[in-house]
Amino acid sequence: MVYHIVNIVVYIISIALAMIGMSCFKFEEYIKRTKIREFYIFYIVTSVALGYLFASFVLTFGSMSFQF
Repeated sequence: MVYHIVNIVVYIISIALAMIGMSCFKFEEYIKRTKIREFYIFYIVTSVALGYLFASFVLTFGSMSFQF
């Protein structure tokens, strides 16, 4: 039970960190004014993907370090 809660918390924190990390880039310069909605969908999907990859790395690294 605790393992699942820790996984969920790590995934949420990783997605939030990915969103914060991506916010430092100035994407506004490259987006057309008519494509704002599509950009935000892309931004959310990219943040979730990066957050998932980072959380998977952290959880796998953590579980492997407990085995040794």
